[in-house]
Amino acid sequence: MSQAAADSLVVEAQALFREERFAEAATRFEKAAQLFPAHPHAWKGLGQTLLCLHKPHEATRAFDQAIGLAPTSATALWGGAVAHAEVGNKVVALSYLRRTLKLQPTWIEMARDVPTLAAFLRQSTRTTEDLRAVFGAFSTRTYRHAADDSRAVEVGRIIDQPAVGKWSFVTIGLSNHVWPDAERPRIELILASTIDTELCGQILANLVFHLADSEFYPEPGVVVRDVVGSLGADDLSVRLPHVYIAVPRLWDISLPLDLGPPPVTLAQVVPISELEYEVWRSNMNQLEPSLAKRRVDLADLRRIGG
Repeated sequence: MSQAAADSLVVEAQALFREERFAEAATRFEKAAQLFPAHPHAWKGLGQTLLCLHKPHEATRAFDQAIGLAPTSATALWGGAVAHAEVGNKVVALSYLRRTLKLQPTWIEMARDVPTLAAFLRQSTRTTEDLRAVFGAFSTRTYRHAADDSRAVEVGRIIDQPAVGKWSFVTIGLSNHVWPDAERPRIELILASTIDTELCGQILANLVFHLADSEFYPEPGVVVRDVVGSLGADDLSVRLPHVYIAVPRLWDISLPLDLGPPPVTLAQVVPISELEYEVWRSNMNQLEPSLAKRRVDLADLRRIGG
């Protein structure tokens, strides 16, 4: 009896939904769910109407109920992904979106048109998972382009890496950039430091924006001038104004991070002095042996850089 009554209410609610009478539709969907709690269409319809009423928190609960009752419902999973993304539940939203696309692969184009879901389709989302698989959980901070607030990169802060008492800072977002030479792997950057300072994130963010703007690929063995110097970071910008790109040997990492496609790799950023830059300029292959001979700690941002 209760299921039949619930079915009738769902039919009425669906008609109201098509007429965009969302508040009335929500009332009927909710009543149907109360009469027959095992009705997946009632919960799914309630979630959809709550989204239309700009109530994403309530919608997440309705979609969770619907998905629990009908775990292969692509429309319920889609709605759940949208609702959870809107309230910032990234882990759940990503899980629901992946399950949706497994059932309906062609919906990926539709997902790209939804800003809150499009973010999950970026390469950096998968790269974040790869990095956390290597380093464990870590916090992130967002840095925005000085001239274009719509452009941003995240920098992760990892404690006790590459050794106890040191910190690692890693970019999350450069791997979204497609280089002119499409054969090149996507890439993220990592910097080691003996001091825990926001300057490390600023160095990486400044470098990321410069590389993307100039289309200069950060291949190990190259130097990018004035990355630190241009920050005006007092003594550090004077002592170690440039950066050298190296293979990240300090960390126990198997590269590439992701076989892809597209493959994603990692490169180390090492701040260097003007004198060290001159060594590199005279012979690109001599900088690393020179640093090793002097027993330079590549994570030491307090060093003189002679």
